[in-house]
Amino acid sequence: MASKHILGLVWASSLALTAGAAAQTVVLQDVDSGLTSPQGNYRWLDVADQPYCANYRTNYNYRQATVAIELDTTAQPVSGVLLATNLKPNFAYQLKLVGTAWTSANEKIGRAGRYWQEVWDGTTWANGWNLNNKGQGYFPTPNDNEYFANRDVPDPTSPTGKQYKHTCYLVFDYFITGTNGNATLNFQINSSYHVLWKTSQQARGAQDGPLRRATFDPAASDPAYGADYPRRVVDIFGEWERLPTGGIQLLPGEYRCQVVLTEESFHGSGGQYAGGWAAAMGGDLVFSVAPRCKRVSVAGNVVSVEMADCYVGITNCLERCLALGQEAGWQNVFTFVSATPGTNWSESVGGRGQAFYRVKSLVSP
Repeated sequence: MASKHILGLVWASSLALTAGAAAQTVVLQDVDSGLTSPQGNYRWLDVADQPYCANYRTNYNYRQATVAIELDTTAQPVSGVLLATNLKPNFAYQLKLVGTAWTSANEKIGRAGRYWQEVWDGTTWANGWNLNNKGQGYFPTPNDNEYFANRDVPDPTSPTGKQYKHTCYLVFDYFITGTNGNATLNFQINSSYHVLWKTSQQARGAQDGPLRRATFDPAASDPAYGADYPRRVVDIFGEWERLPTGGIQLLPGEYRCQVVLTEESFHGSGGQYAGGWAAAMGGDLVFSVAPRCKRVSVAGNVVSVEMADCYVGITNCLERCLALGQEAGWQNVFTFVSATPGTNWSESVGGRGQAFYRVKSLVSP
């Protein structure tokens, strides 16, 4: 079923009608450290590769942290704020959406992000790896082509009848915690990152994500360290996976997925205790992406409808109904392929006393 966002109009005034919750709070919980990545170890080094003390390595776990995400889905891109306390101090984390294999939301996440591919070996799903050729960053990338080539390959011996399993994920933001492991991050789900880097490892490119800086000076009194370290200044950035950074759109539809906090391991930077992109905390998330009627206005004998959050390159239609509650009464009045996220349309009021409008994306479920 095509997704839709409805806005009704009575000529004397506007009436907004929306489907589903516009905002929600998700409290993250400790999760499997192998989620969407190899079963790697947790990282026990800060962002400057300085080791935490043995006592901290032995006794800390993510059940001691509190992380909540307040999400706003009233417009696109989906936005929110992350509030965290008692994560690892002076530490870099990825924030990502993670899908469930063989669901429509999973594929939509992959179309904006990355694909983790596993193969049925006759007994279990094995040989997992990231499809790792992002090409020029625009759909379809070589990763997309490989995903579609493998997605439906049959294997009658597997529990799904398919030879391949794909778990899709989208790294959309990142941050560094403070000295006490706390962080506040205002984010939008409109970027797609491959991995994080320190500028000491490689230079930030023009299309990469913004620099995030941490300045800190651990002391022996800090519970995570137990030793004095020199003052450090570390800059990190997200390497682009899809382009344009800050201009990624999620495909229309419902998203039943997880939001996951993943440790950044900087490709083993630091040697011992370097970790392996372990998942730290996660929570279930349900939201919808749909175009919307942003504004309806009447001037003289003309009604104008301003539409927003349309997925570029997808066919949409604007429908009109003269009386709510009559689904058969909706008529298509304007069909268009979005060149930009927003567009306008107008018509004569005629002899109508009232009318209601809705816009929807014509995409497969």
